[in-house]
Amino acid sequence: MGNLYDDLLSLQTIPTAYTDWAGYREWLTGFILEQTDPHATACIVGAGACNDFDLRRLSGHFDRVLLLDRNTDAMRKGVERQSIRFPEECFIQADLLGIPDETYRSIADHMLSAIREQQRRTAPDAKAVERLFLREMDAAYMNRQPDRLMEQSGIADYVICCGVHSQLLTMFPQMVNVYRRYIDIRSEAIEQKVRRWIPGVMAELNDALFLWARKGVIVGLEEYRIGEIGGIDGASQALDLLQKSGYTILAQSSLRWDFDPKRNKAYQMRIMRIEP
Repeated sequence: MGNLYDDLLSLQTIPTAYTDWAGYREWLTGFILEQTDPHATACIVGAGACNDFDLRRLSGHFDRVLLLDRNTDAMRKGVERQSIRFPEECFIQADLLGIPDETYRSIADHMLSAIREQQRRTAPDAKAVERLFLREMDAAYMNRQPDRLMEQSGIADYVICCGVHSQLLTMFPQMVNVYRRYIDIRSEAIEQKVRRWIPGVMAELNDALFLWARKGVIVGLEEYRIGEIGGIDGASQALDLLQKSGYTILAQSSLRWDFDPKRNKAYQMRIMRIEP
């Protein structure tokens, strides 16, 4: 059996994303081009596999495009898919949350051992497993070390960050949903703890985006999942913080993002160009 963390990471990859997101990619890239000056520089934060950006059009518009993500392999594969070459110095590896892969893998190993031990008992103690997970979560959060790019100002003229805020704190809820298949632990306490962390993490990322940008920030946030009631954790709080921050929103628009058509998973996105 592989490590649960690696299994969950693999599930985050949608093999057909580049094809499925063609319309969204074209619209989002067009918005960026309309809202930015030519011959400037740009940094795409949380670039991943770049399925939501047309790198050829962006490279033709900007003098330089930087790609920032914790997964440099994904960025390189995304660039290769679009048949474009990027200099090595344009790839920036950075962990925005600051919980390393090794920590998640260690937690997954500890949890697997604890669950197996409880399953061997006549009366498994699900509460003990839940308490262990909460302690492991607390330790990971307290010891996190985001890459201190936020101490650097003016990385690029324009900083672009779309669909990232909602992803930073999803791993722990995903893990507990798997554990519940094997032992009757409650997810409510885990979800409540994550929700307490969200405002601080979102404020931290927003502050970094505006520090990095010299001319403007373009942010894309999920307003809601189409067909469901309620906002998206991370994105909702980030949007609320931006609206209360006093920053000037120079342009904004909404569009549908067909995230995973096979699972009928789509989001209503709010895209904003904000003055730093």
